[in-house]
Amino acid sequence: MSGDGPTVPAIDGPVGKAPDAPDVPLDPAVVPFAGLRRNARALAGGFLLLLLIGFVVPDLAPPPSQPPAVELLRGRIVAFLPPGDDPTAPDVQLQVLAGPQRGQTIDGYLQGPSGQEDLPRYDIGDEVIVNASLGPDAAFISVADLYRVPVLGLLLGLFAVAVTVVGGWRGVRSLIALALTLAVIVKIVVPLILAGWDPAWIAIVAATAVTIATFLLTEGARPQTVAATIGTFGALALTALLAVGFDGLARFTALRGSEDASYLQGIGITDIDLGGLILAAIIFGALGILDDVTVTQAAVVTELHQANPSLRGLALAARAMNVGRSHIAATVNTLVLAYVGAFLPLLVLFAAGRQDPLLTASTEAVAVEVVRAIVGSIGIIAAVPLTTAIGVALVDRRLPLLPAEHELAKGWDG
Repeated sequence: MSGDGPTVPAIDGPVGKAPDAPDVPLDPAVVPFAGLRRNARALAGGFLLLLLIGFVVPDLAPPPSQPPAVELLRGRIVAFLPPGDDPTAPDVQLQVLAGPQRGQTIDGYLQGPSGQEDLPRYDIGDEVIVNASLGPDAAFISVADLYRVPVLGLLLGLFAVAVTVVGGWRGVRSLIALALTLAVIVKIVVPLILAGWDPAWIAIVAATAVTIATFLLTEGARPQTVAATIGTFGALALTALLAVGFDGLARFTALRGSEDASYLQGIGITDIDLGGLILAAIIFGALGILDDVTVTQAAVVTELHQANPSLRGLALAARAMNVGRSHIAATVNTLVLAYVGAFLPLLVLFAAGRQDPLLTASTEAVAVEVVRAIVGSIGIIAAVPLTTAIGVALVDRRLPLLPAEHELAKGWDG
């Protein structure tokens, strides 16, 4: 009806939207537990592998040929006994908390990790580790050290919280991968070495399996994971060959200057190839650094290409190597410092004797560590160009058995 009021102009577009308002995308629907769903396959696969190793894999260690000379017990300090005229009399009273003797109260001697030279600060009520030497002539009970499992558990919990808070679901997956690595070493690698298997081959096979499993858990099934895996294996093979070659050139003895290896011989374990054991230690030590280097370098190649899809071939490799060179400098220094940190007390001991540094470096105890550090560093250096070349070659390639990149968020990414 005209004349009853002002004419209202027609509005184009949805009702309730101003004509000049910009288009604002609607918020996507909130999916409950979206992160858990995206990571479900990785989490389930990791837990399944842990269950298989923990409950399905049998005990692979050989049965003991004789009972241990010293049995470790967990106990609690009940009282400190007053000193008497006899200096050989017990000075502490203990209650056994675990094992067949649980609940018994026994007298013993206060000692520490270094015997009686350096004793921790013991208090009544402390839980301690008890050495029970049940010899045929007489039993000897001593306090060996404090029971520190609760403190270590607290520290482990803080570590897990930090990884989870900062890393999110990827952090949870990395924790599962870490647990899987430790389970393989404790449940498979160490028992097979004790059974007399070649430690070097055990390390190579275990490192291969652990690398594939952990990369799939943490990075997902994608071309960059393939590049990181191949780069790791190539660098690890080079590390092993160099370790074997320079071990022969240096003509190290069977013990390789290792007090731990000599201790194995001292307790009657003679079936272990000590040279192979040292090589296995080099392989596992290098693997921990190589994983970081190869995963990072493969990710650099992928991210550079996604940021500029026209970047490929030699140009992409050159950009990725610019990042890789910085990583090499930092990582090699990290590896050498790690060996120096483990070897520092012995270095100080040699320095206190004021001997010729070159003669000191030629001693087996020092030369073995030098070979380890340099061989591992060469492996790290080789891993960067190798992983870069493989990553560049796999750019925009669809690999068999791997889902397309855009499908990964449904099961592995996130």
